[in-house]
Amino acid sequence: MVIWLIGISGSGKTTIGKKLYNNLKKKHKNLLYIDGDDFRELMNNDLGYSLEDRNKNAHRLTRIVKYISDSGINIICAANLTSQKYRTWAKKNINNYYQIYIKVNKNILISKRDYKGIYKKALDNKIRNVVGIDIKNIKPLNNDLEIDNSKNMDNINNIVQLITKKIKL
Repeated sequence: MVIWLIGISGSGKTTIGKKLYNNLKKKHKNLLYIDGDDFRELMNNDLGYSLEDRNKNAHRLTRIVKYISDSGINIICAANLTSQKYRTWAKKNINNYYQIYIKVNKNILISKRDYKGIYKKALDNKIRNVVGIDIKNIKPLNNDLEIDNSKNMDNINNIVQLITKKIKL
């Protein structure tokens, strides 16, 4: 089983993913959590954030997740896949794949959830290649579940329960 949380920076992928992992690891001993930022670091941060580099990273990540999953290990992956090409590939090629789209109002991301400061830097023209600013955020197709996480993150337990119920874990 692979539960892939997709959403742009600040949407809550990591927070939800870690909480979901902590809740499920008691029941599923062979469970692995993969975070997109950690994966980039594991790969020596050798790619930037251009669309081309994002696609290379997505290619690597989808193949690694498939390889690990095919070995019988369940995975929760919190990483945005910017291109529909890799979302479609994952859905087609990874067994027991569940795609969950975490969406948040763009104004909320910019004003309240810019934890990494990337939206401010992008709006101030200090950095480029930010999804939702100069890279279009394209809503994923064929989601198993869509969650609007525009409200406070205090409803995290409700979100985790919703995911658990929907996927019947």
